[in-house]
Amino acid sequence: MDEAHALAPFLEDRLPQLGLDCETYIPYVLPLLTDADPDEEEWQSVMELLQASSETHSDDEQAWKDLRADIGEAWKKHQQDLMVQEKLHHEQAVHELQQKLEEERKVAQEVVEKEKKKKQHKAANVDDATKRMLMERYAYDNSEDDNEDDEAPISNREVAAQASLEKDKEMRKQHKTTKREEQQKTAQARVEKARLKEERRKKSTKSERKR
Repeated sequence: MDEAHALAPFLEDRLPQLGLDCETYIPYVLPLLTDADPDEEEWQSVMELLQASSETHSDDEQAWKDLRADIGEAWKKHQQDLMVQEKLHHEQAVHELQQKLEEERKVAQEVVEKEKKKKQHKAANVDDATKRMLMERYAYDNSEDDNEDDEAPISNREVAAQASLEKDKEMRKQHKTTKREEQQKTAQARVEKARLKEERRKKSTKSERKR
């Protein structure tokens, strides 16, 4: 039943009480029940028709005034109920929309969190692989360092002796270098001396030939 016929049950109950047939006279009343302002002249004409057609209350003026007022109140209440229902429907729709948006937000957040965890896991794997590579690369060097630490002097006397040996080695190395340099200088001096001697000999020979 649409909005225009919402009061049909009310009329089906009241009109027989006033000596009227429902099927015959309800169609006169229902077209007047609209959202627009009621046309009082039309209402007056319809009420007069209903009163004149009544088999039991045609002379009861108050009964028809009451019917007109009751119809107006019933229609007003129906419209208020419709407004309440519309408000409830709107609130329900808003609530459902908010729930849907919240669910979508949660899903989106879960996706972001999963992607973030994947990136973190991938980065952790890369770090672990890098660490393993570095450990494998320098494991041998670390092992040698450990061995050197194991073989290091364990007393001050041994440390001093080791330092003295290192100093002697360095001095001998420097001495050898100095001696080698002196030998090279001596050899160069001998060569230069022989060259000068040869030049003097050649000049002397030329002078004798000229004589």
